[in-house]
Amino acid sequence: MADFYQHARVPTLHHLAHADSSAREAEMQDWAKEKPVALLLPALYAECERPALPRILEEVSQAGHISEVILSMNGMDAAEHERALMLIRQNLRGKAAHVLWNDGPQLTQAYQRMDQAGLAGPHAGKGSNIWMGIAYLHARGFDGVIVSHDTDILNYSRDILWRLCYPLLHPRMPYRFAKGYYSRVSDRLYGRVTRLLIFPLIQACRDVLGSKPLLEHLDSFRYPLSGEFAADMQALERFSLPGGWGLEIAILSEAFRHLPAEQLCQVDLGFHFEHRHRSLAHDQIGVNEPGLITAAADVARCLMFQVLRESEPRSAESLMRLIIERYRPRAGEWLQRYEHVALLNGLRHDLDEESAAVSAFGQALDRLLQSLGNDPLHVPALRDTPSRTLAKIPGLAADIAASATAV
Repeated sequence: MADFYQHARVPTLHHLAHADSSAREAEMQDWAKEKPVALLLPALYAECERPALPRILEEVSQAGHISEVILSMNGMDAAEHERALMLIRQNLRGKAAHVLWNDGPQLTQAYQRMDQAGLAGPHAGKGSNIWMGIAYLHARGFDGVIVSHDTDILNYSRDILWRLCYPLLHPRMPYRFAKGYYSRVSDRLYGRVTRLLIFPLIQACRDVLGSKPLLEHLDSFRYPLSGEFAADMQALERFSLPGGWGLEIAILSEAFRHLPAEQLCQVDLGFHFEHRHRSLAHDQIGVNEPGLITAAADVARCLMFQVLRESEPRSAESLMRLIIERYRPRAGEWLQRYEHVALLNGLRHDLDEESAAVSAFGQALDRLLQSLGNDPLHVPALRDTPSRTLAKIPGLAADIAASATAV
């Protein structure tokens, strides 16, 4: 049963009934005539060879309220770029689309120009793909709504598009940013980085720093690491975003800094997302699954940076030490809570695996703390806003706009 709990700070738009999707899409299509909606999809080429992305594109092809699709991609050579274009063309079935090849010749030159200007240069990652998609639409003068979601959703439904965009287009709603949330459940609980790192880490920050407005803001979102959001262009073009895994925390932090609370909301997307899952045997954490631990460390670094960015370097290190000390007991509390959730619902639950994940996350935090001895707290490839970047470098907007390949 869905609940109707409202957090005091961020409005929550719940999934309480089965709405008529066709009627909602028809409304959206009418409103989108004045405020167009572009779908921005970050993707590695590898997704083209997996089942999720083709199905997603086929579903999106039927969404009349989406004016165009921007696929911001990397991890491919020239031959793979051509294969990606063919797959996208086949599955989008005539819907307007453009592909940004982030590690291709033209955008590599664009990133190098940014690097030469003293801005963050080439850096492979989802954050770079999202940033470049926003910069591309800004360069074209787009002034509508951007909606984005992950490209590995195996049970995708295009309902998430109208659910995310509806609060931004409905004439009686004031929102300019919507964050999606959902449960990561099949026969067991997933979402370990959110459940066992981010939730207890935010609580540990509150234990040490008190109820800071940014912490209260982050604590109000039910799935801060979800990849699903919608925002209007005038807001997004003012967001400073990192190139890697800290993207979702950075987006929430930038929304806090640039938008009043009444213009933010979170939306219940209403079904269990089935993403690709990494196996995580408790005796192999950090060995066979370096990607998960690396991602967790990057997310934790971004969270610490956002929370402590105004602290002096020495005080940031001492505060982080205290926060990490508080993380471990807080993580133990969250570990127990989710064990109880699994027991109540009859879900599979490997306590050793969950405990090993908490241990690995703690070790990642320890390494982050040790790194501060040689380097101040920062986020790799933290990019200036798209609007300021394009304004600083003559001709960069035209170069980025010309780099896109029409599908």
